Amino acid sequence: MQADEPPCGGTVLQLSVAEQSTTPAVRFRFSLALMAEGASEKVALQQLQKRLQGLRLTLEPLVVGTLTVPAPSTYQRGSQVDAERRYTASTGVSGDVKRSNYNALIEAVGGMAGVRLQGMTSQADPGDAELVQQRLTVAALRRGTAEAEAMAAAIGVSRVRLLRINRPDAMVRPRAIPLETARSGFRPGEAPKPAQTLRLQLDYCLSDGSEGKGLVGVA
Repeated sequence: MQADEPPCGGTVLQLSVAEQSTTPAVRFRFSLALMAEGASEKVALQQLQKRLQGLRLTLEPLVVGTLTVPAPSTYQRGSQVDAERRYTASTGVSGDVKRSNYNALIEAVGGMAGVRLQGMTSQADPGDAELVQQRLTVAALRRGTAEAEAMAAAIGVSRVRLLRINRPDAMVRPRAIPLETARSGFRPGEAPKPAQTLRLQLDYCLSDGSEGKGLVGVA
């Protein structure tokens, strides 16, 4: 359904407003690469399976929920006639870890053969993220109205009326944790917090105050 647009007897001002804030991280999403090698594809896959079993045992007391493990892939290193050719098998492992187990997970996987930590991203509590989005919406509307009022004063009119609101996107953007910057241990409090950005497209009607008397515009 589409309602009739409210009329504007003055100047239509279009604004793009963005507000950003951070939310405390309650858990972290980790991504691991797991690899193994062997003289044949079968041996490489067997080694990969063995390492995966050990990794699961290590992660079990640390993770929240279930792990995600895609099907393995293999490739050959060296040519068909190369006596030293080797086969490599690889897969990935991802899951969530609580703040309290953040450092323990990094230390645990750091010393395991064939395991490489590809990254960790901050995760916000969904309830907290919703409250932050509400605050960002209020802040964006206030800033948009203030800019519209300043423009109205600049062109010599007195009335500012909001015509419509369009929200092209509003999302939480987890940021990768720069592990190389940590010094004395990896601390969850030093990890970048989930950053939430809200963008609004706002249309205002700037007029001299006499247009549209008695009319109510619904955006």
